[in-house]
Amino acid sequence: MDLSVSRRLLESILVVKDDLMDSIREECGLKESSKITSLALNKRTVSKEKLCGWIESMCNILNNSAVPLLKSTIEKADRCEVLESEKLKDQKSIIQLQSELIKKKEVEINSIKETMQKTVKSEINSYASVVSKSCAAALAPTRISRAMKTVVERDDRKRNVIIYGMEEAEKEVLPDEVENVLLQLNEKPEISNCCRVGMKKKGVTRPIKFTLRGHDMVLQVLRKAHLLRSTEAYRSVYVCPDRTAEERAAIKEARQKKNLLKVSSVNEVPPNNSDGLKLGHVKS
Repeated sequence: MDLSVSRRLLESILVVKDDLMDSIREECGLKESSKITSLALNKRTVSKEKLCGWIESMCNILNNSAVPLLKSTIEKADRCEVLESEKLKDQKSIIQLQSELIKKKEVEINSIKETMQKTVKSEINSYASVVSKSCAAALAPTRISRAMKTVVERDDRKRNVIIYGMEEAEKEVLPDEVENVLLQLNEKPEISNCCRVGMKKKGVTRPIKFTLRGHDMVLQVLRKAHLLRSTEAYRSVYVCPDRTAEERAAIKEARQKKNLLKVSSVNEVPPNNSDGLKLGHVKS
């Protein structure tokens, strides 16, 4: 029952009740409704017909108005208790998640501090060794600054993901494009800093870089990246970690060596080939 309906029903009950009580009070010759008792009603001046009419009116008020209103109120009260209980559970869940997030952030911060300390210590030891060999002392601040920058960049890259093979459009909405790719992996993490990487060139599709909340989420996405191969729309799309230029060069070199080994193995002379022919060649 709607709140406004309940309010109107209550007002109607009160009006009918007041009219009924005034009628009884006047018939019994009483000044106040609170004085109505069985003794006051048991008078010769009060007819049986009057009593039956009052009883009927009371029954109508109870059955048609008061009782339904009370039932509706009880139902709403029960619902409020359920909602309050659910609210408390949700609040406990939120507090627990916040606590876990704080602990996780503390672990990440401590890991960064530890890495920075190790790197800086290593650079300082290296600098001390150089100084002992009469190297310029002015290099120390530069090396320390470079080491700290390297640690920060490394931590930032841990939370980045690169997508290759996504067609580039004039008015593209990169967050939506990235979310569509991640949905193919059954993932819907919070993403930020979506952008194309590199200078825009005609005929060249630039990769997309975006950031996730933590390194664990990046690993989860990378583990599922192979699922794109089974989709029609994203078969030629590749999801990779954010590597440095040196790392990309090293991977490229390793891939080239692997390809050369494959070609070499194809061109090897079979043991039973007495003519000394290489596969793919015709003897003249």
